[in-house]
Amino acid sequence: MFITCKSIFSVILFTLISFFIWGNTYNVKDYGAKGDGKTDDTAAFQKAMDEATKNNGGIVFAPTGNYLIKTHLTIPDFVTLEGVWRCPTSWSENKGATLLAVEGAGKPDDTPFITLFKNSTIKGVTVFYPNQTETNPPIAYPWCIASGGADNCSIIDVLLVNPYMAVDFGTRVAGRHYIKNLYAQPLYKGLFIDQCYDVGRVEDVHFWPFWKYKEGDPIAQFIQEKGTAFILGRTDWEYMSNCFAIFYSVGFHFLKVNSGPGNALLNTCGADICHTAVLVDDCQSHAGISFSNSQMYGDITISNTNTGPVKFTGCGLFGSTHGKGGFTHAKISGSGQISFSNCHFLTLDPRNKEKRVVYAESGGLSIIGCDFMDVGREHIFLDAGIQSAVIMGNRFRGTANIINMTNMNISILGNVEDKREEEREAIIIDNSSGSDSFKTEGEWFGANVGGGYLGDLLWAKNGKGECKAIWTPEIPEDGMYRVFVWYGMDVNNDHAANAPFTINHKNGSKEIKVNLKKNSMQWYLLGEFPFEKGRKGNMTLTNAADQNLVADAVKFLPVKRD
Repeated sequence: MFITCKSIFSVILFTLISFFIWGNTYNVKDYGAKGDGKTDDTAAFQKAMDEATKNNGGIVFAPTGNYLIKTHLTIPDFVTLEGVWRCPTSWSENKGATLLAVEGAGKPDDTPFITLFKNSTIKGVTVFYPNQTETNPPIAYPWCIASGGADNCSIIDVLLVNPYMAVDFGTRVAGRHYIKNLYAQPLYKGLFIDQCYDVGRVEDVHFWPFWKYKEGDPIAQFIQEKGTAFILGRTDWEYMSNCFAIFYSVGFHFLKVNSGPGNALLNTCGADICHTAVLVDDCQSHAGISFSNSQMYGDITISNTNTGPVKFTGCGLFGSTHGKGGFTHAKISGSGQISFSNCHFLTLDPRNKEKRVVYAESGGLSIIGCDFMDVGREHIFLDAGIQSAVIMGNRFRGTANIINMTNMNISILGNVEDKREEEREAIIIDNSSGSDSFKTEGEWFGANVGGGYLGDLLWAKNGKGECKAIWTPEIPEDGMYRVFVWYGMDVNNDHAANAPFTINHKNGSKEIKVNLKKNSMQWYLLGEFPFEKGRKGNMTLTNAADQNLVADAVKFLPVKRD
C-alpha cells in the first residue's frame, strides 16, 4: 500500500513539473503526421499549430522523422515549432526533425515555405529541398522562412540545407527579430532584413556549403556570380555578432530599399573568399555601419550613393580575390566618412596584382594605427574628390607609398616604415624590387609568415626546377662582393633543407645548398665572388629541393681591401 501511494505521488509530481516546465505541448504525430518522407504531413503540422494558438500558444513538437510538406506552413502568434536538435548540425538532412520543402519550384515570388507571426518561433528544425538541382542556375524557390508582417519573430538552432533564398525579414515588417544559431547554404540570397523599426538581433549565423560545393561546379559558379549572403536595408539598430559567409559574390550588402537605409553594429563577423566582402550602397547618415574585430577576404566597396559613416575597427582585411578594379582592398566613394582603425591590410590572393591598396575617390577618410603589410604597392591613393583625410600612426612594411591628389585638408603624420639599416654601399634586392632586379618563373605565392626582409616574401612548392627566382644586381664597379641571402621563419616546418642557390659571377657559377630551416631572419653569407660592372651576373634559386622554397632578399656587399 505504501509503494502504491508513493507511485501515485510520483506520477502526480511529474505531471505538475511537466506542466510548469513545458506548458502546452502538442506532438505532430498525435495529429496524424507520419514523418516517413512520403506522406504529406502539411495538414497535421498546421492542425497542431492552430490547436496551440487556440489555447494561448504553446510548443508544437516534431520528433525525429522526414516530414514531407507539400505546400507551406504558418506558425501563428505565440507558437513555437520545435524539432529535436539543440544546436544546428551539418550535412544532416534526413536526420532529426527534417522538413522536406517542395512547393514553388520556379516561382520565387510565391508564398514562403514557413511564415512567422507575432512572437512565433522555429527551433531545432532542418529544412531540405529534395528536388533542388545542381545546375547553374538552380531551381528558384520562394523564401524558406519569412516574417508575415509581425514583430518578435525568432529563428533558433535551425539548419537550412539548400534553400534558394533563406530568410526574409524585410519584405514585411520584422521588428525586434531574434536569430541565433542559423546554419545554411543559401544559393541566391541569405538573410534579408528591412523595415526593422526597433532593434533586431542576429547571432551565430553561418552560411557555408552544407549541401554541395566544389570549385568550378555549376552550383559553385552560381553562388560566386549571383549569391549574396547578408542584405540589410532599413534597420533602426541591428546588432550582429559571429555572422559568417564563404564563397559568395557579396558577403554583406547595405542598401536603401523602400523605407530608407539603416544602421548596424557588427562584431566578429566575416566574409571569406567573396568577390565583394562588403558593399555599402547607403547607410543612415546619423548612425551608419560599424565592423569590429572582423575578418574580410574580398573587396570593400563604398558606392558613390553612400551618405553615412562606415567604420572598420580592429579588422583583418585580406584584399580582393580577383585582382580587378584598380585596387586590392578598398574603394571609397560617396559623401560619408570612412574610417579604418587598428586594422591590418594584407593581400592573400596571388592573382591580385593591382598596385593600390586603398583607393579613395570622394568623401572623408581616416586611417589610423593600421598595419599595411604589402610591400611595393600604392598603399593609399587620395584622388581629387576627397574632402578631408587623416593618415596617422600607421606602419608600412617597406617604404610608405601615399599619393595625395587633392588640395583639401589632409593630415599625414606619425607614420612609420620598416627600413633596415644597411651598409651605405650595399646592394639590396628584395622580392618586392622592380622587374629589372627581381624576376620569377613558374608559380610563386605571396606570404607574410614572419621575419621577411620587408615583411613579406614569395614561396614555391618543391619540384624539378620549373620554378625559378632571379636576383640581378646593378654592380657599380668590377670587384669582389660578399653575397648574403635573407629568408623568413619556417613556421610550418615545410621549408627546404637543401635550397639550391646558384651565384653566376665573372668566373663561372657556384651552387650552394642552404638549409632554410635554420639561420632565418638574418643575413646568411654564401661567400665572396667576383662581379663585373653592370648587370652581367645574378643569383638564382630553383624549386629542385626536398620541400618548399622561399625567395626573399639578397645583399651584394663590396669587399674592401686594405
